[in-house]
Amino acid sequence: MNKRYACLALAACLSLAAGCAPQNSRMVEALDGGQFVAMSRAMRPVMLKKNIVDEKGDWYSPMFSTRPADAGKTLVDRLSPAFRFPGSHLAVAPTFRAMLTPDARVKYQDNKAVIEQGMNRVTLELVAVTDWNNDGVDDWLVNCRTGYTDTPQRFREYYLVIINLTTPVLKPYVLMVLDHVYSRVTVRNDASGGELVETNVMEFLQGQSTMTEAADSRTVHRKLEEGSSLRQTSLSH
Repeated sequence: MNKRYACLALAACLSLAAGCAPQNSRMVEALDGGQFVAMSRAMRPVMLKKNIVDEKGDWYSPMFSTRPADAGKTLVDRLSPAFRFPGSHLAVAPTFRAMLTPDARVKYQDNKAVIEQGMNRVTLELVAVTDWNNDGVDDWLVNCRTGYTDTPQRFREYYLVIINLTTPVLKPYVLMVLDHVYSRVTVRNDASGGELVETNVMEFLQGQSTMTEAADSRTVHRKLEEGSSLRQTSLSH
């Protein structure tokens, strides 16, 4: 079963269609195609405005991968968790690594890390690399899910962007916050339309963090144009 899911995920991530990127389109290296589709649909207006996806939800990626190695470990070691506790008067650890207790367990999967500490579970995942603020430098689109291990269908999800990857501590901006309660999804905060606006949502843990791809079925096509340095990816209906 796991092999079957792995094959489906690989097919989704490698789906391509020939063509040259339209003018002003921004390149996207999607490490998790399903997660990127979910993120781009939830934040469709800003994704269209920034030319990260087109009207069909398709995006253009460089032919040769530039994805970073060990992104999951980087997020644990360097990402600041302060976005989870806005307005808190308590001291917050500088990184997720600094928050770990001796009994914490961390599982790495290349671009993803799952932290289990007591009943709490946090998943950090680098979803895509793109130039979010159009300054010519790659930025990271990150998904953070927080919850409890005994309630797998309830969790809080953060869509984050990191625009400065050179600092020892990575400080993300919150683009959107969603609460998932079984099949119901509530948008708690949408700052994606602003220019890197901080969120005012207060943190509370709702359930297990799991990685899921968009649930609907899609037709995936892959074609390569000889000599092209670009690829167009489609995971739309």
